[in-house]
Amino acid sequence: MTKASPSNPLSVQVENGHTNGIKRDDSLSTIPYQGQPRTSALPSTDSQASVGGHSSDGEKGVCFEVGSREYIPLHEKINRRINDGTPFFSLEFFPPKTANGVANFFTRLDRFNEGLPLFVDITWHMNSDPANMQKETSSSSIALGIMNYCRVETMLHMTCVQYSKAQTVRHLAQSKKYGLRNILALRGDLPPSETSSEECQYLYRYRALDMIRWIREEFGDYFTIACSGYPLGHPDAPSYRADLMYLKAKVDAGAQFIVTQLFFEAESFEKFVRDCREIGITCPIIPGIMPIMGYESIRRIATLSQLTIPEWILNDLEPIKHDDDAVRKYGTVKAIEMCRRLLSNGSAKCIHLYTMNREGTCREILQELGLWQKKPMRALPWEPHGGNHPIRCKEDVRPIFWSARPKSYIYRTRDWDDFPNGRWGNSSSPAFNDLKDYYLFHLLGTTNKDEQLKKFGYEIADIEDVKKVFLNFLTQEPNENGVVVTSLPWSEQESGVAPETKLIQDQLTWCNENGIFTINSQPSVNGAPSSDPLVGWGKHGGYCYQKAYLECFISEEHSAALQTILEEYAPRINYHIINHNASVDVANTEKTTPIAVTWGVFPGCEIAQPTVVDPISFRVWKDEAYEMWTNQWASLYAKESNSRQVLEHIHDTYHLVNLVDNDFQKPCIIFEILSRMVNLAKEISHQNEQQIWATN
Repeated sequence: MTKASPSNPLSVQVENGHTNGIKRDDSLSTIPYQGQPRTSALPSTDSQASVGGHSSDGEKGVCFEVGSREYIPLHEKINRRINDGTPFFSLEFFPPKTANGVANFFTRLDRFNEGLPLFVDITWHMNSDPANMQKETSSSSIALGIMNYCRVETMLHMTCVQYSKAQTVRHLAQSKKYGLRNILALRGDLPPSETSSEECQYLYRYRALDMIRWIREEFGDYFTIACSGYPLGHPDAPSYRADLMYLKAKVDAGAQFIVTQLFFEAESFEKFVRDCREIGITCPIIPGIMPIMGYESIRRIATLSQLTIPEWILNDLEPIKHDDDAVRKYGTVKAIEMCRRLLSNGSAKCIHLYTMNREGTCREILQELGLWQKKPMRALPWEPHGGNHPIRCKEDVRPIFWSARPKSYIYRTRDWDDFPNGRWGNSSSPAFNDLKDYYLFHLLGTTNKDEQLKKFGYEIADIEDVKKVFLNFLTQEPNENGVVVTSLPWSEQESGVAPETKLIQDQLTWCNENGIFTINSQPSVNGAPSSDPLVGWGKHGGYCYQKAYLECFISEEHSAALQTILEEYAPRINYHIINHNASVDVANTEKTTPIAVTWGVFPGCEIAQPTVVDPISFRVWKDEAYEMWTNQWASLYAKESNSRQVLEHIHDTYHLVNLVDNDFQKPCIIFEILSRMVNLAKEISHQNEQQIWATN
């Protein structure tokens, strides 16, 4: 039984002699929702790791409709945007050369994704063994990773000049097998050794037009097809007019939009669009923009592309060509001026940026143009793919355990026979993967060892030092090294705690001060408007609910005490306690029945239950959760060091616990139970000490 302290209505006093300093937030976690709209950033389902959301097709202000689970082909998205006058942008990248480059690339793309590009594409880089899905740096592998892990529409470049028809069709069939539905069909270039002879034109036995025809013949309407256009004419074309007619042939054969080669003057694109329309090309034409980022690099790119840089640009660059920063600023200003002109006069409705895998300049250009968008209201409590993924667009349920590690969850379920569809049960599928090759995909971030040590400590002397790391993460205040702990090993993004955590931050702080290491949590919510910026999600006009949930690591002593008292709280409290090798595995739930911990009620829809606690997937998650102690944290220290021994001791002896308070209408009692657990463990320890003293 509890009662509020008269002097502090937020404090909790536990009767029967058990007192503690836990505070209960007099808000969503204690009473039916009475909150006011807040201005804080959007939270995640995991209240300790911020995970944002997306609209179904990246459109500004458009919410993913709960119940709307349909893939929207890319060419339809483009046409919708153009027809309703909503400008957009897209981005082009090339495959990184190294494994570390892949890790950096996905981190950078996550940041680019904040601006909501309509799509991104990846070039077909011959040196990367581009069709090899098993090679982490290949074009196809990178494109698949973007689609699966970055929640953005993805287009793969594909060339045909170096392949037979059968090989190209195999490349296309592989793309279809993995769910890639957008192809930029290109001829490509032969190696210099094969183009040095006078017969080089004959060697181009297949061109982009051939590939476009094959795609339609072999795959019907499965793929959205883009093709390239050349505002100044292709260098191999006999004339500008002949190149335009060839472009029309590509469109007539099935290409649905055009992305242009780079150009240096707006007039070139404006004339190109007029000329295309005059000969009957009616599909969207997207200007390819490459900002000048360096003097020598733009000259080299122009040479490779067989383009002539206008004399006035070379004259402008001459005085500053040795000042890299000045050249970059010049290129940024000129790109903004040209793009603004094209967008304002109606020549273009969008911009396709050749990023050269760089971030700063491209972000600056997009923000200055007003194309960099703010994320809309969350579609679901976790980050969905929406209409950007032909298979996962149907997914609307996930276990809460992966809410802070969505990429890991997507990786595990990539080979499921069917993705979760709202009637959770597929975690028993034989295709539910283990972690044996997860780390090979470089999804663990790119922070170097020294930066990690600054966050987690150059030395871990004892459990008290571990507590400090968790507490520094919760407070988001600099630690003794002057560094903010922006993530724990159990979160994928360097984003700190979610705003929702503030509702129970005092309770979480108390937990970690007492050696209860919290890695996932959410407060209870009883009927929050779906428009609430703190806990809302889903269709407008609805209401959101969630049960209080806590996931943590506790010592063996705490676990024994907890198990002693938990049955007193059945059926209100569901629990699952497990250790690293599952020699301890106790729960009061059905072995295969999931528990909905988040749900929403929306106009014209069935009740949505997007987040669950699933006993089967919890046992799978256990392996990953424990590996974070060793592979992510302990591995920072020397093998025989005390620091590593402390963390390995936690891995070997602590138990992983999840607790669900099913009565979301009443004040949460999870933290009261944990307070009893701590006090009982102390009593047992004291009694044991007295017995030992008496025996001696």
